Amino acid sequence: MRRRDSIDSKGTSSIATIANCETKSGFLIDLNTHEYRTYKVVKFLSDAQLAEYLKQNPGNAVPVESHTVDTGEQKTFFGRPAKHFITTIKRPRSKDNGGGEESIDGWYIDHERPDNNCAPDYTANQLSYLLPTGLVTYPEVPQFRHTGPLPTGLAVKLIHTIKFASSESNASNQTFTTEETVEDLVDSPVQPSLFELPSGFHENSQLFRK
Repeated sequence: MRRRDSIDSKGTSSIATIANCETKSGFLIDLNTHEYRTYKVVKFLSDAQLAEYLKQNPGNAVPVESHTVDTGEQKTFFGRPAKHFITTIKRPRSKDNGGGEESIDGWYIDHERPDNNCAPDYTANQLSYLLPTGLVTYPEVPQFRHTGPLPTGLAVKLIHTIKFASSESNASNQTFTTEETVEDLVDSPVQPSLFELPSGFHENSQLFRK
């Protein structure tokens, strides 16, 4: 079971997602309106399935170059040693896409990642899972050419910058930066009720749909 809560500006949980990794289904819950809808957990393809998909859809393969540097710096987070990795990802310009560049600057500890998508074990070795890139979007599939070590483990502090290059020669590039910080880490058991749909909530099949 997995649960992820989004916090509003007042510091209280406003949206929760609860995923059941056995049934591959979950609940998306609006804690303010007391509404929810069900959803199917995203399906991950094995290497063989991915190869077959690209064989049938070769145009969706996107070459991507990535490089990770271990800075050699070390800090301690939550009593655990952390390594500092910086990853650069580049998508070359093509006739249909302006390409772009991405930077993932993070501190990682040896700990399981939180994952509401119930990713199977084999994804631990897939570059598309370890280096999620915003430069390639569905139904495209990144074809990584990677050098350097891989940043595995839990990112306790992360700065993610992505720069989209415009396909128009006279248009400006767009840059977006997000920062993530783990403020607390608890490994003790949690209450089973956290993974149950709250009583009295009503189903809304259009919840958060555009």
